[in-house]
Amino acid sequence: MRPRSPADIARQSLQVLARRRLPPTPENYQAVYEEVAGLLPHEAFPQRRLRHIGTLLPSQTPRQKQLTQSFLQAVEAKDWQQLQTAIVEYAQLELTGNAQATALSCPSTPLEVLPESLAEQLARLIENTVGALGPEDLRTREISMQLVEFLRQAPPPPRTLEQMLHNYSYRLSFLSQEQAQRARTIAQLLAMAVEHLRTIATQDPPLQGLAEKLQTAMEPAWTTPQLQHIQLHLKNLLFRHLELHNSQQEAHDRIKGLLAQYASHMADLSSHSSQHQDQLSDYAQRIQQAQHLGDLAPLLEAVVASGNRLARESHHAMSAMRDLQEQAQAQEQQIHQLSSRLQRMEDTSRHDPSTGALNGQGLQEAFLAESVRSERLQSPLSVAVMQAQLPATALAGPDAAQAPSALPELALCHLVQIARNTLRPQDDIGRTSDQHLVLVLPDSPSDQAAQALARLQSELAQSPLLHAQDCITVELSVGLVQKHPQETPQQTLERAARALHQAVRMGGGRVVLS
Repeated sequence: MRPRSPADIARQSLQVLARRRLPPTPENYQAVYEEVAGLLPHEAFPQRRLRHIGTLLPSQTPRQKQLTQSFLQAVEAKDWQQLQTAIVEYAQLELTGNAQATALSCPSTPLEVLPESLAEQLARLIENTVGALGPEDLRTREISMQLVEFLRQAPPPPRTLEQMLHNYSYRLSFLSQEQAQRARTIAQLLAMAVEHLRTIATQDPPLQGLAEKLQTAMEPAWTTPQLQHIQLHLKNLLFRHLELHNSQQEAHDRIKGLLAQYASHMADLSSHSSQHQDQLSDYAQRIQQAQHLGDLAPLLEAVVASGNRLARESHHAMSAMRDLQEQAQAQEQQIHQLSSRLQRMEDTSRHDPSTGALNGQGLQEAFLAESVRSERLQSPLSVAVMQAQLPATALAGPDAAQAPSALPELALCHLVQIARNTLRPQDDIGRTSDQHLVLVLPDSPSDQAAQALARLQSELAQSPLLHAQDCITVELSVGLVQKHPQETPQQTLERAARALHQAVRMGGGRVVLS
């Protein structure tokens, strides 16, 4: 009998697989191939399990690292002999008693009782985590509160706590991924809405400008102050879009009214023209039937009177059409004026037109937002009321006599500009009266705020006000307070104003901390 070739054995193995209706997996094919060829079964090398065991071996000492590396190399090479040698050497190493490795790998005193202080800190950590969860995940809140109650037992079992913390962290990992995906989806929806508003308002440059500002505000990471800026820009954008829609609707209604009047005049003109044509046809028949010349005279007078009447009606209709056209042009011009005025009102609704700082409304909104944020995060919030003081020689000069309020106004503008260049971007500055400015410094205790105001005074002394041909040094008097937890914004401003009055009475150019 001729020996079978490997190709014959492979073909017969496939036939056996088909006959036995076995799936053609590598394991089934190897078993059938060995059966057909008459070979002993080949034991598979458990590489994946041995590789996992190699990762669990201790590797604290250089000798342990060397033996672990030999073990892993034998697993990758599928060498039973090298694997056996590595295991034997590692066993002999353990028998010799490496005290340092044993102490590192297996603690002699396992933790049986969790310290009460550590359990309390873990409970507080989980309670703070619950505060960051949304109201929609009630199951995670329930698990969190159960874990807090378990931690505050006396004492909590460490093994049970380990398993509960493992399950809790596993659930939080999915929740964090879901919240991140939710934030990305919200950002994409908001970007789509802004892009849609830009697309449908190509003829309104102010609306497009507001949309670009909102897109710029959406680019950085969405921190709490950034979200407040996004909310402000979005509010302005929607307000502008609503006003534009109302203006377009009013213009549409007015144009509809003008078109209705135009159609009515055209209908009247057409009816008069039809009547005139009927009368001319009647006069033509009567002229043809006339037998005497005397009968033609009244007919000709009637034809001339009808023509004159039609001419007068046409003239009146043309005059009415010109009036309608002038009214339409006037309405269109009024719409453009109202749109420009609305844009100017939006720009100046929260900012002082002379200094560029926040006005009373804008300052109130910014101060209220920072107060809420300070109470929520329990962070310090400082408020300063400032007044720019000019030397008596500058106020007594000839220019000051011509315009007594020009120099103080210029001094305030100069102070606002220096403050914006010196202070932080998150510090808000606003104007509450003709002479007073208010500075809101978030995340700043009173001592740090006093240092920032001292830098502002130094910069103001180094940068005098240039007026006409004179260099005028502007002095700064400040009343500084730190907001109390249960204090209203109005009470904080009143305390800062009293501190400012005290600084002015002391001679000016001072920072009084109250």
